[in-house]
Order: sequence, then C-alpha cells, then structure tokens
Amino acid sequence: MTETNIFISKATQRNWDKLKNGGSDRLTRRANKSRSQKIITPEGYVMAASLPRFVEELRDTTYPIEDLVFSLCASYLEHNRVNESNKSRFFEEYTHYQRLGLEVPRQILKNRQDDWIGFIYQSLTAEGSRILKGLYYTKPVIVNEMLSDIRVLHGERFLDPCCGSGIFLLKVQHVEMEQLYGIDNDPLAVMIAKANLIVRFNESSVYPQIYQMDFLLHAASALGDLKFDYIVTNPPWGTEKGKLHESEIINSKEKASLFFTESYKFLNQNGIQHFLLPSSVMKIKVHADLRRFVTQETRIESIKCYRERFKGVFTDFISLKVSKKPTFGKQDYLVYGTNNEVSRKEFVPANDDFCAIPMLNDRDEAILSKAERMRHDDLSHSQWALGIITGNNAKVLKERPRTGLEPIYTGKDISKYGLKKATRYVKYNHANFQQCAKDEFYRAKEKLVYKFVSGLCFTYDDKQRLFLNSANILIPDIEGMSVKTVLAFLNSALFDFLYVKKFNDLKILKGNLSALPFPKISANLNEQLTALVDKALKCEKEAKEEIDSVIFSLYDFSIEEINLITE
Repeated sequence: MTETNIFISKATQRNWDKLKNGGSDRLTRRANKSRSQKIITPEGYVMAASLPRFVEELRDTTYPIEDLVFSLCASYLEHNRVNESNKSRFFEEYTHYQRLGLEVPRQILKNRQDDWIGFIYQSLTAEGSRILKGLYYTKPVIVNEMLSDIRVLHGERFLDPCCGSGIFLLKVQHVEMEQLYGIDNDPLAVMIAKANLIVRFNESSVYPQIYQMDFLLHAASALGDLKFDYIVTNPPWGTEKGKLHESEIINSKEKASLFFTESYKFLNQNGIQHFLLPSSVMKIKVHADLRRFVTQETRIESIKCYRERFKGVFTDFISLKVSKKPTFGKQDYLVYGTNNEVSRKEFVPANDDFCAIPMLNDRDEAILSKAERMRHDDLSHSQWALGIITGNNAKVLKERPRTGLEPIYTGKDISKYGLKKATRYVKYNHANFQQCAKDEFYRAKEKLVYKFVSGLCFTYDDKQRLFLNSANILIPDIEGMSVKTVLAFLNSALFDFLYVKKFNDLKILKGNLSALPFPKISANLNEQLTALVDKALKCEKEAKEEIDSVIFSLYDFSIEEINLITE
C-alpha cells in the first residue's frame, strides 16, 4: 500500500502513485513536454528563403551541435570583413570546438540582417531541450516594436540579461558596441551572439560584452556597480528549477518575475525597462508578487497586448515597459490594443495590484456597457471539468474501434454546434489515466464542451461522450435558460466580441467565462433559442445567423453596433 502524504490532496497523491517507479520517490514520466524530441522550426524569425532548405540538410547530418554552431559562426566571420583582433580573439576563445567542413550557401553567409545562426540552432534543438533552456527567441517584428523608441545616447548603456543569440542587441539602433551588454547561461547562444555583434560592428575593436552566466545567481557580483539606461529582454517563463534564486520580493519563484525584479536593480534613475511577459502576469494569483512590485516600485510607461503565441508555447503575451522616473500621485500610462490602437489610461492600483485591459474605443465601451446593464446571471455557480489526461496518449489511445473501447474527442474535433467524427478510441478506466474528472461530468445527461484555445467555440453533448484535456466541460446553471440557450449565447457573435474586448485572452479560461454577463430572458425567448440551437446542431447555417439576430434584437443594438461586433 502506498504511503500517503498528508500535505497533498488525494487526487495529487493518486497522480504521484501513477507516475512513480517501483515505490521510488523519483517520477518516471511527466505531464509536460520537457522530454519531447519534436523539432519545431521558428516562424517569422528570418527572411532568407534558402535557410529552411539548408536546415533540412543539416538535420540529416550527425554533427555534434556544439561543433556545428561553432563552424557556422566561424564561416560567418571569415566570409564578412570584420575587425581582425576581434576575429582572432573569437577563435582563441573557442579552440575547444572542432571546425567542420560545412558548405554554407553564399547567400546565407552574406545575410547580415538576420540572426540566421540562431534560427538554425533553434531549428536543430528538440522541443524538450528548448523548454529546459528557455530557447524560444523573439520574432524580429516584436523586437523592433519594443526597440522603436529607444535612442541610446553617448555614455548610456543597454543590457539584455537573457540575450540568447543576441536578437535585441543586434536590432537596437544608434548604438556602439561598447554600449551593449548581454548575459545568457547557454554557451552556444552566447557564442552566436558574439559572432553576430562582431559582424554587425565590423569596424569596432571592442570585443562583444556578452557573458555566459546565470544572471539571477551571479549578475550582482559580475556587474558590480554598473547601471543601465535601457534593459530590454524576453526572459524565460515558468518556475525556477534547481538551485533557486533567493528573493525577498518574488516568493513564487516564477523566472520571468525574478528576472524583472533583479534587472530593475541595475536600472539607472530615469532608465527604461521593457520586458516581454506571459499575459498571465496580469491576472493569475501566482504573479501577485510581481504586480505588487510593479505598482509600488516602478512607473508604468506602457502595456501592449499581443494576440499571438510563440510556436510551441501555449500562451499569449504582453510587453510591459516601466521606468525609474519619479511618480507623483496617480499614474498615467499607455495601453496598446491588439490592433495597435493606443489610449492613455489613468492608473489607480487596487489592493496593490493591477491588470492590463484591452484597448477600448468609445464604441467598444458603449457595447460593453449595454451588455453589463442587462446582466442578470453568470456562470460562476455552474459546474466545470477538464477533459481526460491519459499520461501517455501514444499508449492509451487507439486508432481503431474494437470491443471495450469508446470514442474520445479532442479540442480540434469541436466546432461551433458541431463535432467531427472521432479518430481515437479509449478504454475508459480511471485507474489508467493520470487525471480524470468524476463520471458524472462525462456521463451527464446534457453538457457543453469547448475548445481551450482560439476563441469561444462550444458544442452540445447529450451522448455522454469522452473528451481529452484539450476540451473542457461546462454544465451551465443560468436562471431561465436551458443548456442549449446558454450555448446560443456562448457561440454568439456578441459573446465573442465581449470575450475579446473584456479579457483579450487567447485561452478560454473558466474565470473569464464566469464573468460574462447573461441577461434575463422570457420563457418564450428561451424556447425560441433552444429550437434554433436544435437546428444549428443539424448544421443549418441559417439557424446560426438567426440566433445572432435574436440576441442582437434582445439588446436593441443599432446597425452600426452590429457591424462593429461582427466585423
């Protein structure tokens, strides 16, 4: 019998028991991607059309990645005219790597605009290793946006404390080599960054000031009294592993938060700090310590919301720009929306906390206000459940039906009012799954299921079907509404609009859904919408359009407002 740990829940204990190997305290498998060998090619990182083809050729080789990266850097330096002393020092520094006889296409070697070696490095590194290294580099278009208003004056310094292969250092304008500093704990990324800067500043005799170290552990001793006028970066995201950095400010050990607060110590008075961060820092409880620090210690200059993700990363993100400029009274800062609209917001911290709101214009505000005025109920007292986490899809899921198996559906199988034919089958047994909700959720007489990502997308299930964890389950409880009528509102153009404008979140979160305002409706309207949903579930396109029309009429929206909602 397994010994029970009194400090964890029974559900967690069961998961631990399933993951353990022969009673050992060491987990033998994990519900994450850190062991994934999948190769992900970065999108939008370089412009050279010939580069992906060259990467495919390199994937067919068995060269050690260290020697391959060094050889690419060496070819890059030799092909371009650079300062001889810097080139010599680079080769002396990396004598422990072997030079390979690579044939790098000339059009690639002469590309001095892109971080093409960094692109190759990312493209040859397995997903699991990239996760452990935080190897998700920032698209140049985002880098350029974050650097657009930076002018590094004579005598000022610029720092990227998580520089990777140096994309921020490579793109910052109006700067000299001696003004740039970078730190990263990945030795290959540091080597690429140095090669990139030597080529960019080809006439400079200053050797790149890029240092391999753990910024959180060693920056204070390495940088000493140095202060910086600009600190700009995309830090690693997730919880700090291994030897934890001690912080009196960040109790959560979230790496992005630790990098933000530690970097701020090196910021000059009136300096600017600009970080790319997961949007969860604005609303998730675990990031409350960072939000308190930002409100109490910094001046917020701007917040920009992005409706996209890094390839292979399951979250959207924001950029947060702060300064050490004096703050008097209430703060005033810029909020950039997803369509690059901009407004100035008055910042009034509540309970030492803050949150970023999407950019709203007057017409947006009017629609949200109208919906709020009709609020009668919400989903906060409904029932919710996650889909099944098998722990090993490859082993547990089967591609063909057979006796004892039943269909199981994923988030990709869900469309508004629809469900694709299942392509996977499973033997339903709680004991075989890493995590599983109670039977009553999967076997409910009626339930709604929805995608976790990519906009509000719900469908109806009265067949007691099973779903994987890319689909979530909702058993709604809204006064005066049937389950199908709730579905009509959640799939409507209006609620799509409300979700985007209120939360600006790529993920469909329970907390956000619970805050959506449902109106009070008559019994007749409930019957009408229920009947229309029955038609929509039979793939009658006109029924979906009529549902939107009925809901718009309920709120008495004007033609202009309807066009804004549906555009």
